[in-house]
Amino acid sequence: YLILRNAIPKEDLAEMNQWVDNHWNYVEDANLPGGTGSNQWIDNVELHSYGKDDGVNFQNIIEGAPVFERMIDNPAWTPLAQKYINPVNGVSIHENFLNVRPPGGFLYIHCGGHTPLQYLTFRNHNTGEWMVGQINVIMALTDIGPGDGPTVLVPGSHKSTEIHPRLEVDGKGLVAINDHQAAGTALGMQEMYLNAGDALFFTDGVTHGSAERTNPGHRRVAIYRYSPRFVRTRFNYEWSEGLLNRLTPERRQIIEPIARRKAPR
Repeated sequence: YLILRNAIPKEDLAEMNQWVDNHWNYVEDANLPGGTGSNQWIDNVELHSYGKDDGVNFQNIIEGAPVFERMIDNPAWTPLAQKYINPVNGVSIHENFLNVRPPGGFLYIHCGGHTPLQYLTFRNHNTGEWMVGQINVIMALTDIGPGDGPTVLVPGSHKSTEIHPRLEVDGKGLVAINDHQAAGTALGMQEMYLNAGDALFFTDGVTHGSAERTNPGHRRVAIYRYSPRFVRTRFNYEWSEGLLNRLTPERRQIIEPIARRKAPR
């Protein structure tokens, strides 16, 4: 993992926080079941939650405002994502969302090197070339310190096939377990502290989650997940024509890396 300090320009940080402030009623009024299909939308942004402890996710946030479009190819992390995923594989965005989490909220433990999922691949070839199946970029919109519900991870767990004890059930390793326990209490977890405007950059293969937020106020982060171009998007959103028309060719290539082909009529 890497902590990228001051990765987000101050004006962009202010604009993202203003977007959250402008849509705060959705945070206060949200009553979302776990999983997709909430049927609550802000234009092309869907309200969503992985579970009652996770807070509110604004999925497909790049449709929310131009500032989120600018994060698609932010120079602080995009060249790194391209390097580790490898240019031969191309780069696309698997998932993009903004999360607002209240006191008491957390994310349970998930992932690890034991998991046989393609997007959790982590390899370094003898030639020095990388092949990483997915990179997570967590952008801190506010300071995240002790008690703020920081992301937690087990360093090096992406390179080990040993199953984390909390992810082992009946001798088998799970991808994730929604056991209603904050990942921060799990063995080996380290808290990742960020200042507003920093970004945490790490392979999705590492065992991770988040600690419980015990401080007043809400944790605010935006999360973009980069994968090889042939990995489909997580929730299969259809991009709006308005978004596609606004994007630079470089940004469009990241969110729509495989052009559709139609038979001639």
